[in-house]
Amino acid sequence: MQRLYNPLCNGFGSDVGCLSNQTVATSGLPSILTRTAKKTQVSTTMGSLLGHVVPGSMFLTWALWLFIGEVWQQRLLLRASPTQRRSSSSISPAWYPCPCKRIAKFPFEPLCKVSMMVLGVLGELVLSKSSALYDENGEFIAAHIDNYAHSVMYCFFGFSGIVDLALHFHLLKPPPKFDYLIISVAFWIEGFLFYYHLHGRDELNVRLHTILYLVIFITAAVFLLAALSDQLSAYMGFLKSYLVSLQGSWFYQIGFVLFGSQPWRNTPTNVEFLGIAFACHVLFLLIVHFLVHAICCHFFARKRRRRGEIRSMENAIPSEEMALVTRE
Repeated sequence: MQRLYNPLCNGFGSDVGCLSNQTVATSGLPSILTRTAKKTQVSTTMGSLLGHVVPGSMFLTWALWLFIGEVWQQRLLLRASPTQRRSSSSISPAWYPCPCKRIAKFPFEPLCKVSMMVLGVLGELVLSKSSALYDENGEFIAAHIDNYAHSVMYCFFGFSGIVDLALHFHLLKPPPKFDYLIISVAFWIEGFLFYYHLHGRDELNVRLHTILYLVIFITAAVFLLAALSDQLSAYMGFLKSYLVSLQGSWFYQIGFVLFGSQPWRNTPTNVEFLGIAFACHVLFLLIVHFLVHAICCHFFARKRRRRGEIRSMENAIPSEEMALVTRE
């Protein structure tokens, strides 16, 4: 019987001999390679559903607040006189005051940014016991790298809140729209961190996070354009809440695709369907924002017309009474 050459058997040999040689070779692997394999396995299986739901909830809550602030600002503009509308700012602020009159001057949104930064860093590094960046050999701990990346992301958004507080209390005299520039930098850094978050991951994971950092970069570009020009002033209120809500909803999508009760398999069909899923997110949020905004504008306009009719009736009553008196 002719024997085939197999390099794994160091020459011509049978399959049994080849398997035995492989077994011996595997059993003789150095322990350092085994440790490296374990680290690689840990680094490729990091993440959890909670780790994506928490930031997704934060961004959705922030988007809801931005939407309420924009609708409330439109309400104030409808009630204002033409001269007050001209004297108002040409672009909506980077953060909105509280609609309640008693605490309207309280910087609620900037303080929430700073609080979320503190809670996020404590949760990522302290509560998860991931503050150690190096092991006993002086090597980076792969399982803690993502925690530090998330902490840096929280710090940039918290720094944006600190800048908002400094501007609110007149501690700084920066150029106009400096708050837009800082929040743009925070989004750029977030997208940058997610861009380098994909090393060693499968195609499904890469495609999910690629869509995410593209949305983040678009959001950063919109805030940057708002800081440099007034061309987006008419659309800025809508774009802020819409893009932030799109980012939050896609965080949820990533969490349930990768770590849900039935995680998706890394197949070409599932990877291709992600584009359809993202388009559904875009369309659904567009419909929700448009309908709610239209309903609110219709309600405010109807309320304004009623007030105008009441005022016209009040102004008409004295004149009619005077006419009756003169007839008598």
